[in-house]
Amino acid sequence: MPDAPTWSDDAVERLGEILDRSASTATPEVGRVFARPDWRLSSREFLEMWSAQRWCTIASVGPQGQPHIAVIHADFQPDGRLTMRMFTNAVRASDIARNNRVALSKNLDGAVATVYGRAHVVPGTERALHDAETVEVEVEVRRIYAMKPVRD
Repeated sequence: MPDAPTWSDDAVERLGEILDRSASTATPEVGRVFARPDWRLSSREFLEMWSAQRWCTIASVGPQGQPHIAVIHADFQPDGRLTMRMFTNAVRASDIARNNRVALSKNLDGAVATVYGRAHVVPGTERALHDAETVEVEVEVRRIYAMKPVRD
């Protein structure tokens, strides 16, 4: 596994603001679990947990509104951007072109995190990978819920 990046203080602060806003606006059911201060991950803990395991699950919206779930690598960059590379002919690429709302989820040793956002293809990032064309996608993070593995 590669070393975890060193995130900028600005990125850690921005993600902390998203975590705080997400907790403060969560529905009562979600808040009972993810908004508890003693259960929540801090922004730095969240970034460390997220980077400790590269694979995550992404959900996109299919053509008839159905969920489409796939496994992908998605990484928070040192500047706080969440990026992933996908094949341009993947089902999720079509989903994102039609409706860019996505959710990504990870769990690691009992810690869990879900990120909601809007995915956008980064222009000019096309390249061949495994004999197929890929493109970088950035997720504009809107909400994050992240919980510690051990809870009382």
